[in-house]
Amino acid sequence: MEYRIEWPVPMDEDDWAMQEVKGWLDVTVAWDDGRQLVEVYDPARLAQTVELELDQVGRFTTRCLLVVPSVTRENIESAISAIADKGFFDQTRRGTTPDASPH
Repeated sequence: MEYRIEWPVPMDEDDWAMQEVKGWLDVTVAWDDGRQLVEVYDPARLAQTVELELDQVGRFTTRCLLVVPSVTRENIESAISAIADKGFFDQTRRGTTPDASPH
């Protein structure tokens, strides 16, 4: 599948360094006949976010979550490429979500 990652804004090295510290970023993956917002987190920030939302509203939900070791351009591109190769976005546009993990 041909796809492209749409970054929220043009980012330089300093912006990426700040994003890695923040631990999360929303990106959009677009292909010929669809688009999918992907919430990208590192494990530590995801745990903080889940805990905060559980405390505040009693639940945590997200539509399309991708967890990477750290929020870098390279990690995001590599992970999205891997799940796209496994048909993740093909399934997402049909309304199902396959297991994108290697297990």
